[in-house]
Amino acid sequence: AFPEEAFDGTLEGSYYLNGVDRDGVEYSGTLVITTTDDPSVYDMQWIVTGSIQTGTGVVSGSEMTIEWDAVEGFDAASYGAGRYSISPDGELTGERTVAGQEGTATEEAFPIK
Repeated sequence: AFPEEAFDGTLEGSYYLNGVDRDGVEYSGTLVITTTDDPSVYDMQWIVTGSIQTGTGVVSGSEMTIEWDAVEGFDAASYGAGRYSISPDGELTGERTVAGQEGTATEEAFPIK
């Protein structure tokens, strides 16, 4: 087996976002990631149909652990957590949860070049 490569670049930038919520409903939008003073911590903003969410992502190796809060939209009181795998080319694939609700959403984010 080949060793898994850890992502070694910056994630800062805009991403196309595709997801499927816990009820099986597809959604899409944009994910914007910006750097902070800590090179392993990023500020994040998801802009999807009907909602804007902000959060923080912490990178360790080839994974990013996230926490998010909805700030605008149909359920502005929702918040949750998740985890993305980071591919060597900076694509993100993972799951997100909503606090107090069963099930998970799956997401993929592709850098806008």
